[in-house]
Formats: sequence, C-alpha cells, structure tokens
Amino acid sequence: MTMRWTEFIRLLGCTAMAVTLAACGGRDNNDAPAQSQAAPPTAEAAIAQLENSGAIPKLDRSASLAGPDADGNGVRDDIDAYINGKFTDGKQRKAVLQDARAMQKAVLVDATDKVAAKTVSLRLMDSTSCLFSVFPDGAGLTSPESVSRKIEAITSNTKSRLKAYLAYNKSLDGSVGSLPIGDTCE
Repeated sequence: MTMRWTEFIRLLGCTAMAVTLAACGGRDNNDAPAQSQAAPPTAEAAIAQLENSGAIPKLDRSASLAGPDADGNGVRDDIDAYINGKFTDGKQRKAVLQDARAMQKAVLVDATDKVAAKTVSLRLMDSTSCLFSVFPDGAGLTSPESVSRKIEAITSNTKSRLKAYLAYNKSLDGSVGSLPIGDTCE
C-alpha cells in the first residue's frame, strides 16, 4: 500500500509539472497563431494618429521659433485653434490667450537682453494672475495651474522652442519679482 501511495504522489507531481510547463507556453512560435508582423509606427506616425483622433492638439512643428500667426494676435495659429476649441467661456478664453501671448514672447525674447526678459517675466506674472482670477480654484484639467502648464507645453513643443524658452528662464536666474496687484487681465 505504501508503494501505491508513493506512485500516486509521484504521478501527481509529474502531472503538476506538465501542467505548469504547458501554462508557461512550452510551445515554439511556429505553433502560435499568425501575429501581425507590421512594424511599430514611427514617432511621427504615432503623433499624427493621435492628432487626427483629437487625443492631442495639432501643433505646428516647423523650424520657426515664432510659427505661423496669420491674424497677428501674438499667438501661434495652432495654439489659437486649441484655445478657441477648448475654452468656451469668453473671460477664460481671453485669459488663456493672454497667457499664450506671454509664453510666445518668452520663447521669442532675446535672452541676452535682461531688461527685455524681465519685461516678459512681468507679462507672464500678469497672465498667471489673470488665470487664477478667472478659473475656479481647484484641481482638474481646468485648474489655473494645469491650464498654464498646458500652454507652456504646447508653446515649447519643438527642440528649438524649448531651448529658447530654457534660455529665457536661465536669463532670469538671480532676479526677483513680486506678485501683481489688482486686475491683470487684458
């Protein structure tokens, strides 16, 4: 009887090992169903797909720092379209456009001109103050912080624009500022 019990345990152990190996895949790839052999999309193709689906805004990625601004309002046309499509409240839209204008100036300013950089910094502080005055305080996609970060991100969406924005920020090293008082909305 002891021998039968030992054989049963051994058989049970072998069965468990066989099931484990089968669950781990134990087959070669020739037995697997045919998988799509398409190469993964390039970064450009993936971005285009996301833009076309509306998941991300369609942005100008030209070599120009300024980008197109057909209406001359100081905001790139692609960012203008994003703002007009995203913000339906008039006061909020104006505040976001003001922030986008200030961010555009930060990208375009001559970072070696400390006075010009400080002037842009004051415009950015005004626009940030305006955002906080017209957007409800709280978390979410329309908090003033997230709106400002989004405008910053889409404005500095190319390597050259990001480098210019970082140079502007570096030019302000060691400078101080104060929060604006009163209504800073244009």
